[in-house]
Order: sequence, then structure tokens, then C-alpha cells
Amino acid sequence: MNVKAEKFAKMLADTGINCFSEEQTKDELNTVLFRSSMEIEGQRLPLVVIIDDSIYVICRTLVAGKCLTDGNRFETLKFLNGLNSNYKTFKYFTTEAGELLMDICLPTTNETFEPNIIRALIDLSVKNLEENYRPIMQIVWGNPVNKIAEA
Repeated sequence: MNVKAEKFAKMLADTGINCFSEEQTKDELNTVLFRSSMEIEGQRLPLVVIIDDSIYVICRTLVAGKCLTDGNRFETLKFLNGLNSNYKTFKYFTTEAGELLMDICLPTTNETFEPNIIRALIDLSVKNLEENYRPIMQIVWGNPVNKIAEA
């Protein structure tokens, strides 16, 4: 296990946080995945903390799986770009498979890595998604926010 992952696993154990499963990928970067989920608007959104020997730690949340279509792509991407311009910490993006994800990317070294920062960022991501999940999904479902406000 890499040094940062060891620190994160220790913080989880020391604080009694037991909602993460750990997976070592045994790749060239010694990647360790810490998987969990968060509940937003009654939905369980998968969360993975990706810790490896690179300078980055990534917290990735699957906001919606395979939800983009030709009919909702433009409005969804427009809305996500607006969110990305307002938030420095969170970046929303889509995959080629049409999934909608939110990333937090933290540059850190073995020496400067502080696992409680990850914990705080996850807490912030829950608050961010509590504010933005419904408007995002309304657009995905073809009911843009401005139309909702007019109704």
C-alpha cells in the first residue's frame, strides 16, 4: 500500500469510519481505491477515493450513470459548465458512456498529505450535491431549471 493510502486507512480506523471498502489495484502507481457511497435526494451515489503514488488524490462521485442522450446533452453540459465556473473545488464532467461524474482533485505529496482534508472535502461534496443534484437531474430528465421556475 502506498504511504498516502496508509495514512488515509489509519485515519478511517482511528475515527471509527467504517463505510469504506479498500481495494489495492497492484498497478505501477500502487493505486488504492477506497469505495463508499453517499445518499443524496434518496439516491445512493457511489464514491471512490483514488490514492496512488502520483501527486494527486481524487475523490470521484458517480452522479448519474449513462444518462446523457442526444436530447439532453447540450443543456446538461451547459449547466455543468456553469457549475464548474462557480466552484473551484468540484468539477463536473461526463464520460463517453454518458455518465455524469463529479471530481475533487487534491495535489499532495507523501509528506504533506493530510487525510482529514479528504474527509472535509467529502463532507463539502455532500453539501454541494445536496444543492445541485436536483437541478442537474431535472435537466437530465428534460425539465430544465428555468422551465421549472416558470411553472
